[in-house]
Amino acid sequence: MSFPRGRGRISMQGGRAIIVARCPLCGEEHHYDKGEASGEEVEAIRRRGYTEEGLPCQKDLPGNFWRVVITSARQGSRPDATRRARDTKAR
Repeated sequence: MSFPRGRGRISMQGGRAIIVARCPLCGEEHHYDKGEASGEEVEAIRRRGYTEEGLPCQKDLPGNFWRVVITSARQGSRPDATRRARDTKAR
């Protein structure tokens, strides 16, 4: 079955991975909890680049499902990743 697609990102909130995306069905921004930030489910979504299962529209009638394509280059920050400092020297 082919589901409509919307673009979104993985956000970390309180140690949880949240998919945040604008729904192509109703136009609203939806939030889907995908478990622990370092959990298997969110790691699989990062590798694939999209949600495999259809997600329900949170504002529309039941039965309207869609997929989220993860669009950010980093595809969600990793809780154990360290940030590199920018080189601020004049060139």
